[in-house]
Amino acid sequence: MLIENCRVKKNEKIIEDIYKMEIINEQITKLGKAGQFLQIKVNNQDTPLLRRPISINEIKIDEKVIVIYYKVIGKGTKLLSEVKSGEILNVIGPLGTGFETNYEEKSIALIGGGIGVAPLIELGKRLSDRNKVYSYLGFADNTYLEEEFKKFSTSIGVSTVSGRVGYKGLVVDIFKNELIDKKIDLIFACGPNPMLREIAEIAKLNNIECQVSLEERMACGFGACLGCSIKTIHGMKKVCSDGPVFWSSEVIFND
Repeated sequence: MLIENCRVKKNEKIIEDIYKMEIINEQITKLGKAGQFLQIKVNNQDTPLLRRPISINEIKIDEKVIVIYYKVIGKGTKLLSEVKSGEILNVIGPLGTGFETNYEEKSIALIGGGIGVAPLIELGKRLSDRNKVYSYLGFADNTYLEEEFKKFSTSIGVSTVSGRVGYKGLVVDIFKNELIDKKIDLIFACGPNPMLREIAEIAKLNNIECQVSLEERMACGFGACLGCSIKTIHGMKKVCSDGPVFWSSEVIFND
């Protein structure tokens, strides 16, 4: 874990409420893994006090750049969206346990929902060298990142609740339909808990190993405050330090 001052290379709105930021830092770039996250101080003021946890979405080693996507949902992320290129942000990271990626010759499904699509980019890049990757992306209305996923995916399924793009409905429905005729060895999923709970059930029924990246509110980011604790079959675990990536078979999802 590092505490670094990072220069912002780019910060831009890509669709409604979703922003893309590129930050420059050689050390975090070297250490970061798919599935880990950063704790970002959104300005140089005393308020807001708490940092914002943002997933590492892509690592550009040659450029010494970490790419993050975030959704503006409150005061902290609103302030983050107002940061200009060239400004300095204080960042703690990389934090948490990332995805396991040491696989070969597997058929792998990446399933993302909403802002949970973005953390799967770096994962897909790393897995696609030695495996077949099938991507399933779910959105409410506006979509993003399809072109990035096309670079490493054998195929892509896109759903929107509104029906504006792709299948009208939930991304889980696309995956269930394709699972009838397609053999999948591993599932990696990131998104809202109701989606992850259903993916975990599908994985269990079909005897497929599944890793999930959980979305929980965090304060400290390294396990001291216990604010992001969840129930697992091994007892209470902290999403920030024990996760955010877990095997779906471990997690006891709330109803």
